[in-house]
Amino acid sequence: MSRYYELRCAVMEAFYSAIVAEQFTVGQAADRCLVEFSSEVQEHGCEALMVLSCLLARTARHDRRALKRFAEEVKALALLEKTPVCWKGLTRREKSRMLEDIRFIRTAMNRPAAS
Repeated sequence: MSRYYELRCAVMEAFYSAIVAEQFTVGQAADRCLVEFSSEVQEHGCEALMVLSCLLARTARHDRRALKRFAEEVKALALLEKTPVCWKGLTRREKSRMLEDIRFIRTAMNRPAAS
């Protein structure tokens, strides 16, 4: 069994808590999450794919301009996406949800931010 939903919920809780409770901007909240989940991200495995796809999709949803600051993480996500071992042990629903997030991130990166 994967930790997908556990990590997804933890990332979302940390992200939105930083915005609401600490009044961070979207970019600041994403930075905070990268620090909080650095051990998962630095492993460059399945958990990194889970954390980055969720976090970057939230960032893209709320502030596409802020997403541009995370080009390095978007590049890392693209590499993880192509790594078959990162998808092992995930259910079809988990894979589908992550792929949806990844497509959303790609679309946001390639679309000009609204003024």
